[in-house]
Amino acid sequence: MKAKSEYPISNTQSSWGNLRFALRTDVVLEHFGERSLALLCHALKLCEINASGQQMLARLDGKRTVQDIADELGLPPQAISEPLMEMEQQGVVRRVVSLSKERYGNMSEARYLADPDVSFRQEDNDGGLLYNAETDTLEVINPVAVEIWKFLAAPQTQADVVAHLHQACEGVPHDQVAADVAEFLDGMVQKGFIGVIEESV
Repeated sequence: MKAKSEYPISNTQSSWGNLRFALRTDVVLEHFGERSLALLCHALKLCEINASGQQMLARLDGKRTVQDIADELGLPPQAISEPLMEMEQQGVVRRVVSLSKERYGNMSEARYLADPDVSFRQEDNDGGLLYNAETDTLEVINPVAVEIWKFLAAPQTQADVVAHLHQACEGVPHDQVAADVAEFLDGMVQKGFIGVIEESV
């Protein structure tokens, strides 16, 4: 199974400036001059951050918007939002939004996001473990569910998830994937591991 390097972005260009991000709580930064290393504790992985990325991360407090950071750095909002959304997909930062843990009426329109407060641990090629400290619940997930969980580091619709799995897993019937994704998302929302974005960001 391969990781996807690009992912659909549901936001329109006009809303990029309103996005807010924060460093994930399970990420540790170590600075080395003009570069930094981000240790992604949840994935036991390192990501290199360049000088411009350092400047952005230093300003992330969950309150400043992309527009605020762009103004401070003298850059257009898109020059800030695109790298931050890439770091979001890598698991370095998280989008600051309100998540609902209630079932959504129209699943096809909902935008899903893995709850950033849920701990994830990869278990080799056998899948992974999710732990929700708020509800004190543990969930064992298979490798396909791990792929979905990682993809939901950024907000995605059900159709986005289905398209991603078709790209990552070859030879799977579309109807079966769509049905399995719908069931998985609904179940994980009910269990409190995944949320639906309440506000338009």
